[in-house]
Amino acid sequence: MAEAPTPDVKAPDDGAPQPKPDAHKPAGFVGRLFTRKWLLILLGLSVVGHVIGLTYSQLGASQADAGRGGPEVSLGQFCFVAEPDEASRVRRAEFLLHIALLRQVEAAARRELAAKRLRVQQAVEELVRRAHGGDFDDPLLAELKQELQEQINETLGIRVIDDVIITELKLERAERPAETSTEMAEALPWAETLGRKPPDAERQTVDLAGQ
Repeated sequence: MAEAPTPDVKAPDDGAPQPKPDAHKPAGFVGRLFTRKWLLILLGLSVVGHVIGLTYSQLGASQADAGRGGPEVSLGQFCFVAEPDEASRVRRAEFLLHIALLRQVEAAARRELAAKRLRVQQAVEELVRRAHGGDFDDPLLAELKQELQEQINETLGIRVIDDVIITELKLERAERPAETSTEMAEALPWAETLGRKPPDAERQTVDLAGQ
């Protein structure tokens, strides 16, 4: 009995078009998480976060600037004269006085200064009159500036000063008295004073001559 012919099985034609994967279809969990929609949302949140951070930074900087000293106001020229019996070498001092106002109270400070300027100047003059020459020996004038700041704030009835500035300071110092020849001789050792010998040496010389 003759066998039936086996049907020929054709291999798939390599030239036939194959189905392509969908480029817009996410692959797996990561693909579903980072879709275009979510990427745009994350980008928008990032931009909003940067804007909020920048806003808070500028707000903090403006608040810090508000606490710093504002424009300077000149209060005039003042003079200090030391008492005749004062031990300090500073006998006289002249200077220009300025104050830097706090920005948050600048408007109120200017109103108070306009209304009480003469009282402020009088208070400063009285304080300078009570000062000592030693107050001007400090290169920074720290103690004097602190006293001036407290006095002006008290006169105005409000804390308005951020800093006290003193310019064009001119000091007149007393000259040291010249030392007399006797004081200089007493200050030097006996061996160096005009060839004189100490008293004990002179006494010994006289005793030896008597013998």
